Amino acid sequence: MVKTTQLGIRIENDLIERIEYLAKNEGIDRNLWIKRALSTFVSDEEDGMADGAIEDYINLRIDEETLLEFTDFDKIPEDIKKARKEKLEEKKNG
Repeated sequence: MVKTTQLGIRIENDLIERIEYLAKNEGIDRNLWIKRALSTFVSDEEDGMADGAIEDYINLRIDEETLLEFTDFDKIPEDIKKARKEKLEEKKNG
């Protein structure tokens, strides 16, 4: 069984009406719609963080340890290492 935490949040009436409209059109419960939307948003944000970390690693702004922290990589993929090396050579050669 999945552990859950109950949240008490206040949402503007306009937004609740829009959510209820969308949930009704999909034939699902309002709370289920909110949970799904929140889950999708969080996943998208995590993906964005990972993409940003890859860009920062390639552009020499973060190190390997930090990149691994922000991604699900066990090790840095070769194409990303190669892109970083090329960027380093670019900087060395001006």
